[in-house]
Amino acid sequence: MSQMMCRILPEVELKKGSNIMVYGPTFSGKSIFVRSLFRDLTSEGYGGIYVLTRDSAESFIEWLGEYYDPEKIKIIDCVTKSMLGNARDTDSIKRETVMDLTGISAKISKFFEEFWRSGVRDVVLVFDSLSTILMYMNLQTVFRFLHILTGRVKMTGAIAFYIVEEGMHDEKTIVTLKQLFSGMIEFKEENGRKYVRFVSPFKKTEWSEIAVDENAVVVV
Repeated sequence: MSQMMCRILPEVELKKGSNIMVYGPTFSGKSIFVRSLFRDLTSEGYGGIYVLTRDSAESFIEWLGEYYDPEKIKIIDCVTKSMLGNARDTDSIKRETVMDLTGISAKISKFFEEFWRSGVRDVVLVFDSLSTILMYMNLQTVFRFLHILTGRVKMTGAIAFYIVEEGMHDEKTIVTLKQLFSGMIEFKEENGRKYVRFVSPFKKTEWSEIAVDENAVVVV
């Protein structure tokens, strides 16, 4: 698979090695979009790595339901260890704290290597969300971490999505982060309606109205 069609913006093709910011206000649909895209891709044969900074691995697995396959889906839970301290790791679920970027990076690398050794070449990575990390770490530290991570995504030919909350960060932070990404899937809400578009240095789509439920985002 040399490229992937964006499920809600079919005119957008995401090439292998792409790092995409998913940006918008809270409850605009971006989290459900990313989760449903991850669910669909892993059910189609992609290996999946999902980094959680707001929910536990168990709550995410419950959301996935019958689509959860520990052979295809690897989870880095950055919530439970901080709350419980002695949360147990498994082969497919690793616990980390949101402050330990070195530990998070090492676990992502380990999962990439496991997929590679098992012959899985198409991998999707989700970071849900960067905004939580930025609450605890300074921009320079997060930028260095992301510079390495986005480089690894390019090198391995994976596709990665990073959720960023609109309104939580100043303009300098967003402008700095954008340097690392191939493009942005942007969500907005106006007059009770939700919209999405894709923006990159090479392409910009019109806003498309969407409907959001707990399982998917679809264009109206």
